[in-house]
Amino acid sequence: MAKPSKPLFIEEVRDVVPVKKYIQIKAGKDGLIEAQSSFSINEYRVFFHLLATLHRDDDEFALQRISISDIIRENGLKDFGGQYELLREAVFNLSHRTFSRIGELDGEPYKITIPVLDKKAEPLLEENKTHILVRFHPDLKPYLLQLKSEYLSISTKYLTQLASPYSIKLYMILKHRLRQHTAYPKYPVDELRFMLSVPPDTYKRYAEFKNRILLRCMEEINRETDIQILDITELKRQRVAHTVCFALKGKPSLELSDPDELELAEPVPAPEDPLFTRLKKYLVSRSIYQGWIDKHGTEQVKTNLELGLAYLEQRNDINNPVAYLSKMVANKRPPVAGKVKEVVTPVVHKVAKPKVQDSQESARNTLRDIYANRINEVMVVTLQNPQEARLFMDFVQNLSQQERIPVHLEIAISLFNKLNLTPETLADQVKEGSGMIQGLKLHYFQQIYPEKLKQVLDIYQPLAENMGFSLV
Repeated sequence: MAKPSKPLFIEEVRDVVPVKKYIQIKAGKDGLIEAQSSFSINEYRVFFHLLATLHRDDDEFALQRISISDIIRENGLKDFGGQYELLREAVFNLSHRTFSRIGELDGEPYKITIPVLDKKAEPLLEENKTHILVRFHPDLKPYLLQLKSEYLSISTKYLTQLASPYSIKLYMILKHRLRQHTAYPKYPVDELRFMLSVPPDTYKRYAEFKNRILLRCMEEINRETDIQILDITELKRQRVAHTVCFALKGKPSLELSDPDELELAEPVPAPEDPLFTRLKKYLVSRSIYQGWIDKHGTEQVKTNLELGLAYLEQRNDINNPVAYLSKMVANKRPPVAGKVKEVVTPVVHKVAKPKVQDSQESARNTLRDIYANRINEVMVVTLQNPQEARLFMDFVQNLSQQERIPVHLEIAISLFNKLNLTPETLADQVKEGSGMIQGLKLHYFQQIYPEKLKQVLDIYQPLAENMGFSLV
């Protein structure tokens, strides 16, 4: 009688499972998005397929049976024998790949390296070679399982449409920054080369790096994904590019269009939330609303917002509704039971009026806005004179030639130069009272016309002092 064969693995093998249409991965400085990872395009395809098979409640990585034909189908590849071998080779290569990032240990810098896979098994019989058994390395658990904060939830439909490993990596990096509401992220050139895993002996000159990698990635990302790179600008010192700045914009019609992606995307208040619909009237953004909920809890926020909105909807004496509502949601005193339900048509005297300090802060914010708008009016009126406009443009040009200037002014100069302005069009194009170019205007007037700014300050500073604060 033949002896029963011993099991090949102690752990259970997870058979092929339905593949999700999104992946989740730890982001930020302590995550994998900005870590170095030298994957080929096929290795990325295998890696993303493995990520999409993880269960949302997994505590450990399972030994996973993956189907090569599924990966071919998901990526829209041609089904031929050679493609099977290429993907099988990618699985083998992935078992030798790592993620590397820079960290600290006892205050000293270290390069931390984590393997991608810790186990791989290939069937030897020809009829079984359509699948492979693999398992993620356990050190990747904090980066791929039970994610709680600063992670990227991203649709695989955009990842599978990108044909370059550089485009895939740059897309994930910029997608995360845009999710953080950072429309103008910047990276030192060396750091960007590290994250994209550009070989040290390749494209050594920045011009080559930009033309052969960044601009090609920009074109592919803009064509195939849900974000748009409006511009790529470099900041220079002594004519050498040291920092790369991206100008980003989302494509609203494409973002989070997959129901599965919506299920586990980073927390965002649902658009159909009737309470948030009322808040939008007072310029409360989704991020502010979600921030209140994260800090104070859903029940306290929604109960207190009902009271605050009832007051706002009956009055027009609150100049800064966002600040007022922020104070309201932080109030931990429980409201009178049933009060909100009883107020069908809100009655002013039944709703708690804002505290004195709320009104004072609203008045201060209003005065700050008036002062900033007046400063901006003075600058725009001055720059409407073509001669003054030429002086300003010469000042910016001379400033750009200096060796050391603050980074925010470097970025502002780069953005300003791309506007291709003339002295006649300058004032109309830079009349906005916010943004980096506003900082450039302020710097000019502080250096050239400080008396113009002082005249405005002398008018409004006494009012500010009466309210107990200073405008500068």
